[in-house]
Amino acid sequence: MGFLLTVSFLIHGLSLFCIILLYMQVTKVKRIERWHQQNINKMEAAMGSYLAEFQEQNEQFLRQLRERSTSLSSEMGKNSAKSPFLDEEDVPVQRVDLKSEPSESLHELLSIEESQKPISTSFDELTTDQIQGLSGEEIKEFSVYLKGKGLTIEEIAKHLHRGKTEIELLLKFHQ
Repeated sequence: MGFLLTVSFLIHGLSLFCIILLYMQVTKVKRIERWHQQNINKMEAAMGSYLAEFQEQNEQFLRQLRERSTSLSSEMGKNSAKSPFLDEEDVPVQRVDLKSEPSESLHELLSIEESQKPISTSFDELTTDQIQGLSGEEIKEFSVYLKGKGLTIEEIAKHLHRGKTEIELLLKFHQ
């Protein structure tokens, strides 16, 4: 009889030990699920803010594109209202003397063309306020210039205080 009682206590003690181990495993799994749910919530918030920023950049880009297209269409309307032909004052004319011998090589002509590119001031001379006040065309020119200097799109966007997506689109449209 004493032997059976001892075996019964051992079995009850062993089963109690197993129940405690199972309880610890269940609480550990619940803790991991809670941590996972918190990470999901953080990721959703980060993605939401990213998407909102992306949407804001796209709307700003579309606004600038519409402004540019309306200004171009109004300029074209003015030019077509004046006369169907452009005035000589509006078009820069480079006169070439056809009778003389060509004195410039192709390399010299190309260097002249590169020096006549419309970047009027050096990018390094611009202040932050001037950079933020740049027009769309100037931003495009500076982004192409900075891309030519070997900067990445993120660096260009940081220098020009613009969105990365906007710079990507400007560079894609330029190609």
